[in-house]
Formats: sequence, structure tokens, C-alpha cells
Amino acid sequence: MVQQGGMGNTEAERELQGTVSSDKNEILFSRFGINYNNEEEMFKKGSVVYRQYQLEEIKSKGDTASTSEPEGESMSKTQQEKSRKLRRKAKIIVEHIDIIKDEFWEKRPWILSNKPGKLPVES
Repeated sequence: MVQQGGMGNTEAERELQGTVSSDKNEILFSRFGINYNNEEEMFKKGSVVYRQYQLEEIKSKGDTASTSEPEGESMSKTQQEKSRKLRRKAKIIVEHIDIIKDEFWEKRPWILSNKPGKLPVES
């Protein structure tokens, strides 16, 4: 609408207010001949950037080598160094995928656990 329709950002936003995705798909097709389903994923989903770790299990609380403490003052210097090394080893990944569905989060549990390369503790 902005690039091909000659509208300003505010004008296009105002026109799209209150529409659902099927309305937007119809506008794309009827006005601009664009079939949303044929567009590349990067244009439909955007880009997601995250660290990909080699996953480890978090040791139980009774274990002397526990890594379940949050990063910072409560972690020993050895644990902090291990955490830094894990972060440095991680690959930076750029994907064009849907992060709204559970599948993204189930495959990358460390993102929500706030512990690099660690699977979240089951409570």
C-alpha cells in the first residue's frame, strides 16, 4: 500500500485498522496482484535471530556441581566462566519461521530458561 499504492504509512495503517488476515490477503491480491501464500517466508514471518546451543541437562539441586543457579553473584566463578564459554561457542542462527506456535519454543527451551545450553528444570 505504501510502496505500490502511493499511500503514506499513517494512511495505510488507518485503512488496515480493524481488518483480519483474510481481509489483508484480499487487499494484496485485488489491488496489487500479490498472492500472500506464494511469498517467501522471510516476508511473511520476518527474521528470528537466536543462539543455537548444544543442549545439556541441568544437574539436580542435591548435586555439588549444580548449574541451576542463575547467572551472576550466586554463581561461582567457575560456573560463570562455563556460562561465558557456552555463549561464545553458540552459533548465531537467522531463520524465517513462525515463533507464535509452540513448536519453536519446544525446540529451543534454553531461550525461556535463561540458561545457555540448558534444558529448563521440570517442576
